[in-house]
Amino acid sequence: MTRRSASKTTRENRRTSSVPVSRKHILDVRVRRSTARRQRTTRVLRVVLGTTLWIGVVVGLWFGFQAITNRFFLENPAYDLRQVDMQLDGLFTESEVLAMTGIERGQNIFRIDLGRAQRALREVDQVATVTIQRDWPDRLTIKVTKRIPVAWLARAGDGPFNSDRAWLLDAKGEMMTPHRIEPDYWRLPVIYCSNPDEIRNRDTLAMADLKAALDLLAEHARRPDSPLDIRSIDITKGYALEVVDANKATITFAPGSPAAQLDRLEKLLENCQLTGRQLESANLIPKKYTPVRFLLASAQDPDAGETQPEAEH
Repeated sequence: MTRRSASKTTRENRRTSSVPVSRKHILDVRVRRSTARRQRTTRVLRVVLGTTLWIGVVVGLWFGFQAITNRFFLENPAYDLRQVDMQLDGLFTESEVLAMTGIERGQNIFRIDLGRAQRALREVDQVATVTIQRDWPDRLTIKVTKRIPVAWLARAGDGPFNSDRAWLLDAKGEMMTPHRIEPDYWRLPVIYCSNPDEIRNRDTLAMADLKAALDLLAEHARRPDSPLDIRSIDITKGYALEVVDANKATITFAPGSPAAQLDRLEKLLENCQLTGRQLESANLIPKKYTPVRFLLASAQDPDAGETQPEAEH
């Protein structure tokens, strides 16, 4: 009985000693969970409060900056536009520029959209460059340069030349709808093509024909004393350029090598001046000889105006 009692007492003691350890472990876990929850909540609150504070600072700075900008710049009468200096290269009038750009005197200089104003002026084909700059505190400077035309472009077969159905061309072959036609432009030669839209769209074959005509005009421009006065160039044939001069003579050029062909033609025209003959036509495509036709020069000759037989030079 003594051993059984001792064994029972030992088991009861072990059971009693194990109960507080288990409860203590559960309490520790609960405490750690509660502590972690408080720490997470604290971190979230710190992030939210920090973000809110930064947003408040940024918004405050923005409104402060806006208020300062409005007071000292946008609403400051010292920056109202009073003077507009324009260098327009003869292409626009001052009133046209102001109307196209929407710029008004008395407008705050900071509120003027310079990019929009430049785009409005560049929409005119004849404009080459545009610069608009603010000159503090109350001045704008507008400078425009125009593209220099070297010829007119028209559709062959449309009848007599009409500027309403024609475009100006610069040396690069860029088409320009005329905005302002200066008196010198009426003396420019006319290039006749089959379809102006092909040139506008930079069609390869059409541009090759046009380039040949522009190369001829460029070479001719380098000879200010040339007896040739080009009035029109027909590029519709493709294999040849038909030039009509001021005397209504027709000269056929081959595409390419304009300098050599002009040398031959100028010698022929000088010979015509010396002999008193008037050229009706010449074909410069053959390289070893030049088929030509002359008109009778004497108005007293009963056959005046008739064509002489072809001659070779």
